[in-house]
Amino acid sequence: MTAGISLPGLALDSAQLYERESPSIWVVTVFDAQGGRIGLGSSVVIGPEALVTNCHVLRNGKAIAIRRENTAHSARLLHADVERDLCILQARGLAAPAVKIAPLASLRVGQKVYAIGAPRGYELTLSDGLLSSLNKDAAGRVVRLQTTAPISPGSSGGGLFDTDGQLIGITYLMRADAQNLNFAVPAQWIAEVPARSALALQRFRSETAAAAAVPPPAQPQPQPAQMQGAQDRQLTGAELAAHFTHLGRIDATAPSGITLWLDIREGGSLDVTNSVSRGYSPGRYRIEQESGQVCFDMDNPKFKSMQTCYRLSEAGGRYVMRSVSSPYYFSYAK
Repeated sequence: MTAGISLPGLALDSAQLYERESPSIWVVTVFDAQGGRIGLGSSVVIGPEALVTNCHVLRNGKAIAIRRENTAHSARLLHADVERDLCILQARGLAAPAVKIAPLASLRVGQKVYAIGAPRGYELTLSDGLLSSLNKDAAGRVVRLQTTAPISPGSSGGGLFDTDGQLIGITYLMRADAQNLNFAVPAQWIAEVPARSALALQRFRSETAAAAAVPPPAQPQPQPAQMQGAQDRQLTGAELAAHFTHLGRIDATAPSGITLWLDIREGGSLDVTNSVSRGYSPGRYRIEQESGQVCFDMDNPKFKSMQTCYRLSEAGGRYVMRSVSSPYYFSYAK
């Protein structure tokens, strides 16, 4: 890959930027085993025969193709950083210019930005807006870019550019329940994808081998919901609603032992960050007082295990939320 960090140059107007950068934007089509189309997104050329897109665009795909106007190529997955939703594709025979990548430190809230992608399959679509926020994790690190440049389904994997034509982000998410809240993964992360992909594969192989070497326990290990004692009680009705809507920021423990940082807001929205991988997802919740359930709707596919309804119980100041449809649970202390 030849994409690299570039220094700021002369600002381009929208027509100049589009003319220069649009040859680097390609539509991604994903097919199932029978050749039916199951996914559509965008991608950005980052080097010879190499493009970057969002991993969620490729979900469940058996074959991949890229196209731009009347030119098409087959592609294959080369590297996958699922935690950050960045995947690199290889397309043999692709002849297209690689973009230049802006340093993350050069970004400023309020600067003009442009998005190029294929919203709803309308390829080579340009939109503009502002870099409206640099979203950070608890440690103060930028984990995503927020922009007012409109995007839609199909824009995932497209490019977000500054006025110098440098790539600053890969568009991946829009909030359908809000006004013009659109997000991109920092483009500087692209350089880290091959190494993170190799590390994830190594970790997976090690965990698989370790699991195969350990015999199953004679007795199933108790889960928190199975360890309920006489003092455990389920929260329902108004008590459940009052407790959950006023939680604010909590540190929850997932079944794997990983800590999840949850920000619960009274308006029905929430944010979840994985404390280890720094993976992030916004979401929404609803409280069903009659059935005593809290239901999550997560935007990031990597957090799909959390997308379920829960029953909430308490014992000794420790709370456990257990899914009503799967073994998933997490616990926290208020």
